[in-house]
Amino acid sequence: MKRLAIVLICMILSLPGWAQIKLSATTDKTDLALDDELTLTVQVSGVSGNIVMPQLPSLPAFNVYSREVSQSTINGRTTSVFKYTMLPRFVGKATIGAVTFNYQGKAYRTQPIEVRVYRANAPAAQTSAPSATRTTSQRSVPADTDLAQLPPLERELATRAYAHHGQPYFVVAAVSNKRPYVNEPFTLAVRFYYSKAFYDAPYQNPPLSNLFMEEAGDAQGQQTVNGVIYRYEEKRYRLAGVSVGEATIGSASVSFRPGSSPLSVLDRFFGGAAVEPEQTVSSAPIKLQIQPLPATGKPSSFYGAVGTGYSFVTKLDPTQTEAGEAVTLSATVQGPGNLKTTTDIQFPQIEGLASYPAAPTSNYLPNSTTRSYKIFKTVLVPAASGTYTIPALQWSYFDPQSATYKTLTSNPLVLTVSPSSHTANQLDFGHTDQNGNGVQTIGQDIRYLIMKAAPDTSWLVRICDWKWLHGVAIFWVILCIFIASVGRKSAAKRHAYVQARSNLKKATTYEHISDALSTYLLTKWNISTASLPLRSIVDALAKKGVKPTVCQQFSNLWEKLESARFAPTQADTQTLAQFAEQSRTLLTRPSHFTEKVSTPRRYLLTNKH
Repeated sequence: MKRLAIVLICMILSLPGWAQIKLSATTDKTDLALDDELTLTVQVSGVSGNIVMPQLPSLPAFNVYSREVSQSTINGRTTSVFKYTMLPRFVGKATIGAVTFNYQGKAYRTQPIEVRVYRANAPAAQTSAPSATRTTSQRSVPADTDLAQLPPLERELATRAYAHHGQPYFVVAAVSNKRPYVNEPFTLAVRFYYSKAFYDAPYQNPPLSNLFMEEAGDAQGQQTVNGVIYRYEEKRYRLAGVSVGEATIGSASVSFRPGSSPLSVLDRFFGGAAVEPEQTVSSAPIKLQIQPLPATGKPSSFYGAVGTGYSFVTKLDPTQTEAGEAVTLSATVQGPGNLKTTTDIQFPQIEGLASYPAAPTSNYLPNSTTRSYKIFKTVLVPAASGTYTIPALQWSYFDPQSATYKTLTSNPLVLTVSPSSHTANQLDFGHTDQNGNGVQTIGQDIRYLIMKAAPDTSWLVRICDWKWLHGVAIFWVILCIFIASVGRKSAAKRHAYVQARSNLKKATTYEHISDALSTYLLTKWNISTASLPLRSIVDALAKKGVKPTVCQQFSNLWEKLESARFAPTQADTQTLAQFAEQSRTLLTRPSHFTEKVSTPRRYLLTNKH
C-alpha cells in the first residue's frame, strides 16, 4: 500500500513536467540580400487539443508572403510548427521581435532575432543601419524621405500612392520590368489602399494581353502618405511575354461597401441589406513592350529559357543493367521563372540503345515562389551487352543582364550492360566475345564410370558374349530415343498455337503478350527473342519461309509492343485487348506462322489394280 501511494505521489508531482510548454523561434539565415527570402520557423510543443496560433511581433522591415502549418500528436501532446516566408523591405539591420504564445492563462515569449539585410551587389559587412521609420502598426513602409531604401518595385508602388492623396480607398499597380524579353519572367504587384473601414470587397484580377500569368502570393502592410495612415492588401503575380510586340495589363478592381457593417451576421443571413452603396476602385492600365531575342549567336540547344542562375544536371538510373532491360536517363533544369513554357530537350540517338521519351514534369521548388524546375526523361533499352557512353548534353538560356546566350553542359554518363540472364536453349544472344558469334557455353556435365566385375557363373555373362546382340540392343535404344524425341517436338509444335492462344487470352500486361509470342516462336520455329534485335528475328522468320508482308506485320506489332512496354504510360484494358487480338490473328492465318502441310497420304497411294 505504501509503495502504491509513493508511485501516485510521484506521478502527481511529475504532471507539471508532462504539460510543460516549449516555444522556440528560428530563422534559416541571419544575413540576406534585399531580394532574398527569409523563413521564420516557430515551434510550439506540449499543447493538448487543437492548434493555437502564436502572435507575431510587429515586423516593419518585412512583408510576410506565405504561411505554412504542420502538426503532430504523441501521447495526447501536440507539436505545431509554423513557417512564415518573408521578404525584406529595406537595407540595414532589422530585428524580429519576441513571438508570443498564450496558453491556459500563461504567456510564453521567445528571444528577439537580429538579421542584417544588404544589397545584392554589396558585401554584408559594409551595410549600415537604416534611418528611422514611422511605425504605427505591423509592417510599415519607411518615412516619406526614406523611400529610396525600398526595392524598385515596392518603391514605385509606394510612390504611386501619393497621387491618390486624400482618397480613402484606391488601387495601384506596378511591374518590375516594362521592356522584358520574350519569356523573361517579371513581377506584377497590385495594392488596395484604405484609410477607413470597409466590408464585402471582392477582388477582380486584371485582364492580360500577350502575357502569361501565375499568382505568386499576397501580403499586408501599412504606409503613411502625407500624414495619413493607410493599410493595404497586396497581390503579386509572375508574368512572362508570349510574343514580340505590345502587351497590356488591364485594370485590377476592388468592389466594396464603405464603413463597418451595420448588420449582424444573423441579420445578413436572413436577407438584411447594407445601408452603404457599393463602390469600385481600379488601377491604371499598364502597357509593356516585349523585346525579341537576338538571332545572332542562338545555339541549337536553346529551348526558350530566359533569366539568370540556371543549373543543369543529367542522371542515369541504374548505371548497370542486363541486355533487354530498361534504364532511365533524366535531365533536370532549375532556374528562375516558369519553365513550363520552354520546349522539350532533344536526347541524342545512341547506337544499340532504343529510346522511348516520356512527358516532362515541371513545378516550382518547395518554399519558393520565384524558382522552378523541369525534368526531362527517356527510357533506354540496350539490345546487347557491352559498355555504352551517354554523351554530354547541352542546355542553353538567354541572359537578359548581359544580352547573350549561355550554355550549360552536363557530364558524360557510362552504362554497363551485362549479358541477359533470360536465355533459351543454353544460348545467350546478348553475349559478345572475341569470336563475335554470340554463343556462350553455359556449363558441362562430368560423368564418372564405376567398374565392377560380374560373376563368371551368371548366364548373363554368356549372353554378353554375343557381340551381335549388343549392336541390335544399341540400335533399338537409339531408334526409340529418336522416335520419342521427334514425337515430343512434333507434339510441342502442334500444341504451340493452342498454348499461345491460351496465354494471349489470359494476358493482363504488354509483357504477357510479348512472352506469348516469344514462346510460340521458340517452340514452333526455334527462334529465341531473348536479347535478340528485332531485325535478326525478322531475318530468321524470312529464312523459315515466312512471306515478307507477314514479316513486316510481325515487325510492326513487335515495335508497338516494345513501345507500350517500356514507355511510362498506363495500360488500359481496351488497348491490351487490341494487341492480343492482333497477335491471335497473326498466328491463326495459315499463310502466316503455320508450317507447310505435306501432301495427304491418300493422294500418294495408287490404284491397286
